[in-house]
Amino acid sequence: MLREELVATLEEALRLQQRLVSDARDAGVPVPELVAQVSVLERLDDRRDELINELRRTASASARGTRPGPSIREVVLETLDELRWPQNAGFLEEYLWATRQLQVDSRAFAPLRRDERRAWQRAPGARDAYIAPALNADGSPNPRWLTSSAWALDRRVIASAHTEELFDLQKILALAGRQGTAAANDARPRRPADALLERYAHQILEIEPLPAAATTAETRAWRARVRRRANELTGQARSDDDPHRKQIADKLTDLPETERIWGHGKGS
Repeated sequence: MLREELVATLEEALRLQQRLVSDARDAGVPVPELVAQVSVLERLDDRRDELINELRRTASASARGTRPGPSIREVVLETLDELRWPQNAGFLEEYLWATRQLQVDSRAFAPLRRDERRAWQRAPGARDAYIAPALNADGSPNPRWLTSSAWALDRRVIASAHTEELFDLQKILALAGRQGTAAANDARPRRPADALLERYAHQILEIEPLPAAATTAETRAWRARVRRRANELTGQARSDDDPHRKQIADKLTDLPETERIWGHGKGS
């Protein structure tokens, strides 16, 4: 039923788009009518997105039902280790779908982190790692960025806006495939993660997306260009940010273990 409604929505949008193109060419069609048509198209686009998200949730639940695997918390910790650096919930939602076809709504990460904190309070240190917030320079929690408590403290610290720029660059490197990994040598013309990579490469690196008709060779060359630029900017960011984060981490080392993991003060 979801697919049928999606098809009907797409077909209706296509009809309206064709009409809009025709009317836009006709100087006799008043501008308010063009605007009204665009408003209808936007509503159809919103409905399309709702249906796609519902299909994603259904497909994810079906896959997990037929192939039981690790718990969501285990998957998130594995993914954080794969990404190597703190990440925000919105990107984790996108990345899990693009790489694992697993739908986890970004709003689920806040209660997941609270569950982790409660697990710690019941039995501190009973787990090898906890999903925990990043730490600000003053030791307070920064729940916008999720980390693994197993990481070194200087990797969990946010020293400045440059640190967050570094985290954003890691999005691109993870999607493009870090040098020497299988993902970096993936020759497929279009991978599930490419649409996400194109968006972040455009937003962060100002590199234009690939043309729809790009060849396999052009696609590999584009990914390599994106990877080189992200690596270059990462090196520049870390040259200043690494010492700063290390200095802050050294100051926070004397905090009690609970505060080193969960932070202190309001919001901890």
